[in-house]
Amino acid sequence: MATIAAAASRGGGSALTVEERLARGPFLRGDTRTLVGALLFAVAFSANMQITERIDQIWTGGLAVPLGHTFAQLWWPTAVIFFGLTGALVVANFNPIIAVLSATHPLAWSFFFLNMAEMVPLAFMFRGHFRRHSDISLPTFLVYVAIGDLFANLAQAIGLGMLVLKLDIAQIVILFLWQWIMAIVIGGPMGYYFYRAVRRSGVFE
Repeated sequence: MATIAAAASRGGGSALTVEERLARGPFLRGDTRTLVGALLFAVAFSANMQITERIDQIWTGGLAVPLGHTFAQLWWPTAVIFFGLTGALVVANFNPIIAVLSATHPLAWSFFFLNMAEMVPLAFMFRGHFRRHSDISLPTFLVYVAIGDLFANLAQAIGLGMLVLKLDIAQIVILFLWQWIMAIVIGGPMGYYFYRAVRRSGVFE
């Protein structure tokens, strides 16, 4: 009855979309469907990162993860849209465990913090968006990706670039811009069209 009433309260009694319904529900969910879905995304993301992290290590000498930032946008927005904060926590922390155990990258231990630095803000931004809107455009999606990846890049620049690796400021700025631009320009559109495909499939309805 509550769902029917909520649907009727929207313009002309139109039904809530899946994203709207999820955004208005609990932010941290522990139901089986959410946990299994989040875990599936975590496994898919980790499989993707097994390749990109090794390429990043060769490409940058272990100083950065430009492909990691890029391909994260393929999975992370959709994970937080459909699984909320639960999706953020599961997906953000599953891959670093695999990365540390399989030694895919010398900075793998830091991925716990870098992943959380982006995924938690993304979860809040997409939840806020779908509490107010039934759909999302590519430009708006890219804005959220840019903000989320900005947090991850700042954590990496300060926590790793300055404090751990002790890089000079020019190197930090170059790596920061390289990763951020790739995440927005390449990763963002990939993530958006992947999200649209998942939405059209109706698999999480």
